[in-house]
Amino acid sequence: MLKNIDKILDNINEEKVIYYTRKLVNFDTQNPPGKEKELAEYLADFLKNFGLKTTLLDFLPNRPNLFAEYKFSDREKTFLFDGHLDTVPVGNLSLWNFDPFSGTVKDGKLYGRGSADMKGSIAAFIHALETLIDSGIKLEGNICMILTSDEEISGLGTRDFIKKGYFANVSIVGEPSCLEVNVAHKGVARWKLKTLGKSTHASTPEEGINAIYKMANVISELEKLAKSYSTSYRIHPLLGTPTLNVGTIFGGTKDNVVPDFCEITIDRRLLPGDRVEDVEKEFYHVLGKLSSEDPCLKFELKLYHSHNPAETPSDHPFVILANSAVERILGEKRPVKGFQATTEMSHLVEAGIPSLILGAGDIRVAHTVNEFVPVDELVKCARIYALILVNYLSSSK
Repeated sequence: MLKNIDKILDNINEEKVIYYTRKLVNFDTQNPPGKEKELAEYLADFLKNFGLKTTLLDFLPNRPNLFAEYKFSDREKTFLFDGHLDTVPVGNLSLWNFDPFSGTVKDGKLYGRGSADMKGSIAAFIHALETLIDSGIKLEGNICMILTSDEEISGLGTRDFIKKGYFANVSIVGEPSCLEVNVAHKGVARWKLKTLGKSTHASTPEEGINAIYKMANVISELEKLAKSYSTSYRIHPLLGTPTLNVGTIFGGTKDNVVPDFCEITIDRRLLPGDRVEDVEKEFYHVLGKLSSEDPCLKFELKLYHSHNPAETPSDHPFVILANSAVERILGEKRPVKGFQATTEMSHLVEAGIPSLILGAGDIRVAHTVNEFVPVDELVKCARIYALILVNYLSSSK
């Protein structure tokens, strides 16, 4: 360990990391509609003040990804911080105790949309990097940031970044993890399932085929399938079992018409090793069995979204390095864990970049009314990031 690391960590400033987080929260980047451009342009100019080279990368119209890089040396060793600029919508404003874009600090918590997911972690990383640069420490290699648009809907910004030819040796995704190292996350696949019937007047239902009734039988079988995962499916040591959820339902055209269609959406969370095509076969097996029992059951199944799971081995040297930094800053050993939500880490792992999830805040308060991040976690997060960077890019490593 370098002798001056304690001094560098002591220079992590609570007021600065609060200010940076509040500044990011002040930008309304709700998605939809997704107005990340203004924040991306602000950060591009802001990071230049620290000596970073910044580039706005086309992703979606008026919705760029931001790439920033600081070279400590010409050594081919690159660390990447991966984050996203967009947030989910605020929802009902009347339920918020504070303006969701104010970044109000009260009782040790900083409130606002995106404070936990994940503007607080972005602010902590920026301040950690700023502190290292100001210290004059000699490190070997490069530090990069990719801050993406549209993560909350498509989650494809990091994939686009990799397709453009960018690469790194290791990466941290700054999603809220309560400052614990997470090395795996579930994937997700979503289908639209439609049952088809025959419409007729509601006074003569025997003349038609009620698509909603047909769907009720399908949903009952899907619920049985979902419950079976807890007893008959393999269990991942960090992620548990997969899940299945019917999230929306819509059908019929009028109350006095026998409905000729009903449509649901199915959300299936995937474990590392799961294949979308195998899950779809499982659905077709259930639907085929129902159709054989009821020839009037006609259906259409269509996949409309998928995002792969990801995992980095718990014994990977970078995971061990990161967890030792967490232990030093928190003063206690924390086990590596799995992240229940889906993130853009999957694109990094698929590209051969060992990655982990580590950030301030709790995923359970992300997307909620009165979202917040604890101020002390912001400070500790910045210190953890700084220590990881020093240990990874130290010339002695």
